[in-house]
Amino acid sequence: MLDYAFIELLESLTRDEIRSLRRFILSPYFNRSTKVVKLFDIISKYHPNYESPKLTKENLHLKISPELPYNEMTMRSLLYDLQQLISKFIRQQYIDRKEAESKIFTIEELAIRGSERMHAITIREAEKILDSVKYIDADACLNKFKLETEKFYFGMINDKIDKKSFVETEAGKLINGITYFISYFMLESIKHNDTLLSYSHSFNIKQNKKFITQFLELFDFERLAIFMNKHSLSGIEIVQAYINSLRAYLYFDNDEYYFQLKESVLNNLDKFGITDKHFLFAKLSSYCILKRNTVQPGDMRFEYELFDIYKKMLTDKYYQTEASKYMPVDLYRNILIQAAKMKELRWLGEFIEDYGRQIHPARKAEILNFSYAYLNFEQGNCEDALKWLSKIRLEEFSYHLDIRSMYIMIYYELGEHEAALNAARAFSKYLKENSMVSEDKKTGYDNLCKFVIKLVNYHNSNSKTDLSGLAVKLNKCRLINSKLWLESKITSLDSSSVKRAV
Repeated sequence: MLDYAFIELLESLTRDEIRSLRRFILSPYFNRSTKVVKLFDIISKYHPNYESPKLTKENLHLKISPELPYNEMTMRSLLYDLQQLISKFIRQQYIDRKEAESKIFTIEELAIRGSERMHAITIREAEKILDSVKYIDADACLNKFKLETEKFYFGMINDKIDKKSFVETEAGKLINGITYFISYFMLESIKHNDTLLSYSHSFNIKQNKKFITQFLELFDFERLAIFMNKHSLSGIEIVQAYINSLRAYLYFDNDEYYFQLKESVLNNLDKFGITDKHFLFAKLSSYCILKRNTVQPGDMRFEYELFDIYKKMLTDKYYQTEASKYMPVDLYRNILIQAAKMKELRWLGEFIEDYGRQIHPARKAEILNFSYAYLNFEQGNCEDALKWLSKIRLEEFSYHLDIRSMYIMIYYELGEHEAALNAARAFSKYLKENSMVSEDKKTGYDNLCKFVIKLVNYHNSNSKTDLSGLAVKLNKCRLINSKLWLESKITSLDSSSVKRAV
């Protein structure tokens, strides 16, 4: 098997893209080596699976130059040249796809060469492309900033200043550029600080939270929002939505800010790009997840709200971004768990069938195994759930915790109390020793282990556990995984003990 970085890249290409790549390699502007062309033709015959044992440097050399003895340096050189060509092709694909950016690159090069007429023509072409887009996002703001400032500085060098009105017009271009850059800064800084906050929370990296707080203290985003409302040329809706996102989390105790965020998103979907829709719906769902852990026990408002948000994300494919059309595995997991919590098991089965295939191929098989294990467990088919779990080999980090907790619950359901006890104790020990698990996750899973241990002790001990007291403790426990399952187990035991007493 050929172990080169470009093989993974070739696997990601469609057959049409492979044909385009061949035309690219055949171009004498990019490549003049017939041996590299022959090398690509041999390798591409294995598309899309490049794991054949016949695909070795020795065999490739034999087919390219059968009359010559094998030369390691020659093969390394040819493979390196091919890798560079594939990299250039990918770059060209990006440039072709990003029309506005490629025009701006051209404008900057024309400015360096002093080509005034071509500069003006390409400026108009770039403006036409940017104006044809129905939405404004961070990329559009950055492109318009570059375009407006390029127009100003090129004019300042090449145009004759003879009227005050001309100066005012030219200055307006620079003001426009500055305004677009402020929009770009606000969108990107809010988005990436939020991502850093979520990432740090997931993996318990506390020092990053200090950086985020210090960064936000540098800027008064409320005043920036007022400024942008007054001066923004277009795209204020997306800026306002991002500001509302920041407010919803800064003033988390006031639900009004969440609903302002939701309204600003739902009312302006036609003005947002695919990546911004993905981000903002992720913010709405994340808020609901955090909120449900703070409300009073039995308050299901944000559980229903979260499920509705997930349904909207699926129907309109807001789980997709420009970078990936696949279903994110963490989002998939969250929807899986939420559907089970809402007792929507038929819907859950349809969800697995419809969206399991949307997961990246490299992770799909293992996550589908987990999905069917989870569904069977929720349906009460514990033996089948165990069979699905036994097929899992890959330990996806976020799923690994779920898998261990599911084993504990299945053992308990099957009456294998000693196995459940050992699994719960081992899991609790693992949580204490693993620094990468966030504190909230540790608490939630560890509390599950503690309650399962108490339930097992109820079965094993002569001095029975106080079930009513246990139910009260569970009701008061805010951070705990599989709370509904634990409630059902306690209720079942309590009913059995009452019947025995009668």
